[in-house]
Amino acid sequence: MLHTTTRVGPTHLAQQPRAMRNPQSIAALVEWLRHVTLDRVMDEAAQHLARGVPEADLWAACALTACRYLNNQAHNLMGFVSHAMIGVEDARRLAATQPPRTRCLLLLQSLYQTVMDLHDICFGPYELLPFWPHRDGSIEETLNMLRADVHFGEYCRADHRFLGLAEVMSRADLVDLVLDIGLEGVTTDDHTIISPVLMLGLIDLVGWDAGLEMLRWSIRYSSSFPINRAPYVRAVELRQRYGLTHGPTHHGLQPELVQPLRAQLYVAAPCDRPDVIAQAMADRGYSPATAIAATAQAACDMYLRIDPVPHEDFDAISREVAPIHVGNALRLLREGLCYMAPCTQALAAIQAGSLLERGPSVISADFRFVPFEPVRAYPYDEDVAHWAGHMPDRLLASLHDALHTHDCRQVTALVRAYAESSAPCELLIAQLTAVAATDNGTLMHNVKHLNSMVIEFHASHHPDRWNFLAQAAKFMGWYAGLTTDGYARADAALATHLT
Repeated sequence: MLHTTTRVGPTHLAQQPRAMRNPQSIAALVEWLRHVTLDRVMDEAAQHLARGVPEADLWAACALTACRYLNNQAHNLMGFVSHAMIGVEDARRLAATQPPRTRCLLLLQSLYQTVMDLHDICFGPYELLPFWPHRDGSIEETLNMLRADVHFGEYCRADHRFLGLAEVMSRADLVDLVLDIGLEGVTTDDHTIISPVLMLGLIDLVGWDAGLEMLRWSIRYSSSFPINRAPYVRAVELRQRYGLTHGPTHHGLQPELVQPLRAQLYVAAPCDRPDVIAQAMADRGYSPATAIAATAQAACDMYLRIDPVPHEDFDAISREVAPIHVGNALRLLREGLCYMAPCTQALAAIQAGSLLERGPSVISADFRFVPFEPVRAYPYDEDVAHWAGHMPDRLLASLHDALHTHDCRQVTALVRAYAESSAPCELLIAQLTAVAATDNGTLMHNVKHLNSMVIEFHASHHPDRWNFLAQAAKFMGWYAGLTTDGYARADAALATHLT
């Protein structure tokens, strides 16, 4: 039996449950995941679904297993973060609006990634043990010591002090602290903000008590590598200089203001982009949500001006994944605003400018980060013209073929042609999601990136919002069909147990 899902997304902290639903069932599923093998997890998960185990319990078990039993210390700063942990929420949200088969595939792929990470020598064996709380006199003193622990990489001490603060700070203040720490490291490794915002979404599923473990996980991650603090220090100074220390004057999305700032950010010198955003909030009444939305649109414009990495290059997947991260980070910065104090919201918007200063992260063939240098923008006008006037069904069928032949020009052109056909966006999104659900070779970036782009698409009010889906399809056209062994197992399991 397949249980229907409800809409998922950011929830106000006061509305989040304290305790976990079905704790005994979820605990049993966690133990199962810890010991199941990679060749059995798909089949056994399908059996759980067939017996009526709620999908929500399997999502929760997936997240908690990754939180508690995967070491997540990114000492080398090359992405050694457990994507099983941070991929769960994106997969769950993407699955919520999909038909049962696609929804189950996304769930099974998430379970598969968790078991894969449990057996990865980068992450295990490990266990997140209970820590005792520690405070250094006043809250302010403990806060100062915790921030110093993060700076010096003392993740063990930071964990103790974080739990000490959790006893005396309000839930809202504690979460704001976690996100402020994430903002400090976001330009060094954007997982420092991606992770806690996604985990806050999971608290709806696992309850605050278990969710606190996930926030511990986030603090430990931010404390595990050296941070370049210069962009954060500059952002704090800009907040002060422009009179934003108590927060901006406007809140919420201002659709009519997105495009002027998008254009300004795109042509601005990279080093000026944080200043442009601070000035827009101070002098032109821009809200943080609007500033980040404009930044995301500009980042999308940049991503569509990067050529795909040749598949035969060394660690090509890492090089292809790197540029999409700015889109994920900006979407989660904006979603995280609802958890932040006003002064932190202003800082988040300025740090969005810091992310755009770097632009899409481009890794060269000799595996070095290099400056973004734009190529001709995808899609090409002549390719879009070729598909003009075709029926939507034909466009979707051609898109499916182009994705699996890794034809970037045709993939992006077909998305644009589909947009110009005025056909429903849901059919295109469903097709992209179904293809994403077949992949297990991108460390969950298949669902993470697609979910971010779908959210950005729905949040935008401009015709260029279709660029977000073109961006999603461009990345998908790189990986579609390359690593599908997990899908083959899931497909067989669903056919056997859930026909």
